[in-house]
Amino acid sequence: MDAVSPTPPTEGVPTEAPPSETIGLAPPRLDLDALPPRMLRELRASHVGETVAVNLYDGVAGATTDPELLRFAASHRLVELRHLRLFEAVLPHARRSRLMGFWRLSGRLMGGLPARLGPDYVYAVVAGVESWVDGHYAGQIDTVRRLAPDPGLLRMLEACRHDEIQHSLDAARLDPAPPWGARALARLAVGLSRLGVALARRV
Repeated sequence: MDAVSPTPPTEGVPTEAPPSETIGLAPPRLDLDALPPRMLRELRASHVGETVAVNLYDGVAGATTDPELLRFAASHRLVELRHLRLFEAVLPHARRSRLMGFWRLSGRLMGGLPARLGPDYVYAVVAGVESWVDGHYAGQIDTVRRLAPDPGLLRMLEACRHDEIQHSLDAARLDPAPPWGARALARLAVGLSRLGVALARRV
């Protein structure tokens, strides 16, 4: 049976996120009307993704008293909030998803449920989802290079991708061998993330 009580992180492994690659990065100035529709859909999906990420860590913070896990959530939330602010600067309200309340709730549930089960579950979910987000950003970067090669937008996406890779590695180092239940929950979270991106591109 999987343990659900808080467990200490791997000895000597820091729980705080390193400084974001987006520090000092100004949001790109884009002519949204000139962008291909596909790029607008991708920007909307990434804005949703960063919204979910911020709320995921809010969900963790509201569902645990484990001090190490709280430090992990707080420091990684700061990085995700930097990402969100960049996408908010690029994408005005009229261009964002019409389901923002749903996305915020989804993020809180995605963080709150594993936090109630224990740190192993949070680290597994974060490692799995952020690894998938790495591929998502890689695809977006390739699309930008082909359809709208704006240097500022590329820098922003590459910096966000670097941070997400780091977050996946951080979580995996904290629990390199999660229990099967945590791995199953992580796979579910990745599957829901795929569905969420597909929906955010449309609505």
